[in-house]
Amino acid sequence: MYREKQIVMIEIDRQSCIKCGKCIRDCVVEVLKAGEGGYPSLPPELARYCLNCQHCLAVCPAGALSCHGVKAPDCAGIGELPDAGKMLNLLRQRRSIRHYRNESVSPEIIDKLKSALAWTPTGCNYHRLFFRIISDRAEMDYFRSETSKMLQLLIRTGIMRLIYPNFRRYLDEIMSGKDVIYRGAPHMIIAAVPKSAPCREADPWIALSYLDLYMQSLGLGSCWCGFAVHAFKWNPRLRKELHLPSGYRIGGVLLFGWPDVTYARATAPEEFPAE
Repeated sequence: MYREKQIVMIEIDRQSCIKCGKCIRDCVVEVLKAGEGGYPSLPPELARYCLNCQHCLAVCPAGALSCHGVKAPDCAGIGELPDAGKMLNLLRQRRSIRHYRNESVSPEIIDKLKSALAWTPTGCNYHRLFFRIISDRAEMDYFRSETSKMLQLLIRTGIMRLIYPNFRRYLDEIMSGKDVIYRGAPHMIIAAVPKSAPCREADPWIALSYLDLYMQSLGLGSCWCGFAVHAFKWNPRLRKELHLPSGYRIGGVLLFGWPDVTYARATAPEEFPAE
């Protein structure tokens, strides 16, 4: 699915470049150098180390630099950010939603979520994450049904008490077919990462955390679903339905939809020790 990109030299528009050196100073892998006439340059022998993080492109005040074919006009400008108070409200009012309205999220909002994933930070700028958004309600019902069958089988065979000793408190609900994993969510997003990724453990969690907060700003509710991660690992039929690229592993699952619950206030959790 993914092709290795050809290494493209960073190009400088000398008519626009003001030789401020900001791109050289901000190059995280230090491959940009001051070249002929003081213009920034990427020596050919260093080109393969370029991460294509586009910091040089973003920091250039004159828009004189292009990185891997991307030019300044291709980028969004610097926009207004939420102030500290609004950002804190977003953090403390975010709740894990386990009750959803029987209503699908529109394709337009799904597209917004997909677009936002492009700005996900990854270790070493290793942009090889794969996301599978389940937008079809019938497909979600398939995952619900298959997972319920799997849980009931684990209980009947005695395996459940080995992997989750506290399952008995949910025994009646599981055996009656209640959706104790996906919580009736109309949608979910699965983040997968190549087994060879340098930060394969962290990248999916970071990506879904970013998306989680963005969902709150759109009025959506979400819930992290660790049990679904295990379900996909244990059940090849569930995993096959995701059509993951070869060599990819599931790193995280986030349920989402329109919440069917309204909270009147934030919580007052005990603060973590921080020195």
